[in-house]
Amino acid sequence: MRVQPISIPATEHQAFEQAIRASGREPGAFRAQMFSAAGLGAEGPMRRVHVVTQRAAAQYDASCGDEWTRNFALHLARGFFG
Repeated sequence: MRVQPISIPATEHQAFEQAIRASGREPGAFRAQMFSAAGLGAEGPMRRVHVVTQRAAAQYDASCGDEWTRNFALHLARGFFG
């Protein structure tokens, strides 16, 4: 399985930044990188997003589209990122 960094789709990146702003934080304090790995079946590529700040890091499954941005927003609301 080959893993490679890929660009986050514009709509997902906008939702990511919108969640950050809605929480009262600055988008510049967060870094997100998406990775893709070729699947071993007909399911298509697996995608994951790694989000890091100075104090925390998390990974989100992004294989189903923008659902990861909602999970990220929930983590922000619960104080996971400080």
